[in-house]
Amino acid sequence: MRYCSPLTGDDRTPSLSIPGKTVIGMTGGVGAGKSFVLTILRERYGAFILEADRVSKSLIEKNGSAYDAVIGLLGSGILDPSGEIDKGKMASLIFQDPGLLSAVNRILHPATFEAVVRQIRQAEETLIVYESALPHEARFPELCRHVLYVYTPKFQRIERLQASRGYSREKCESIMRNQLTEAAYRSCSDAVLYNNGTPEETAKRLERIMKKWGLAERS
Repeated sequence: MRYCSPLTGDDRTPSLSIPGKTVIGMTGGVGAGKSFVLTILRERYGAFILEADRVSKSLIEKNGSAYDAVIGLLGSGILDPSGEIDKGKMASLIFQDPGLLSAVNRILHPATFEAVVRQIRQAEETLIVYESALPHEARFPELCRHVLYVYTPKFQRIERLQASRGYSREKCESIMRNQLTEAAYRSCSDAVLYNNGTPEETAKRLERIMKKWGLAERS
């Protein structure tokens, strides 16, 4: 089981503090509604949003910094006719071989963190929200002043995934088994946002957390 270092509250200072930036880490399991919360943070608080999974995928595009290393590891058989990495082929290859998966992660996790830090430094916004379902691998304690865990009960998450993505219950449960437990997510976070009610209720709960952290909606 993967665990994160416990946080020490609102006065915690990350080891990699970027002047003029407040970085909030956001985490939670599949189907928790993180995309909805990110939209609120972008639209109401003016946050610059970075999603670790999107950043990682950009790094293995043809001009991405991890493209050559991944091909060197997995071979040219994962390329499509245009020379781009076929993510389906890549996934089917690495998820049946734990050794290959670990090797790819050793390439992508550091490269993703470096790209995130670079984008934070370049961002015009002062509030940054860095989202990852893998807070330890995303190195939240090094970078984030606050960490928010978006929580939704399992049955609601399954209902959302079935409705929005057409997943079977079995597929939902398989994905969830491979993610962190609720206890592990909580241990990584210093606030929990309950996203199990109406959108308005979630927005109000988020507002209370943000005010506690000294962060207000933009006027």
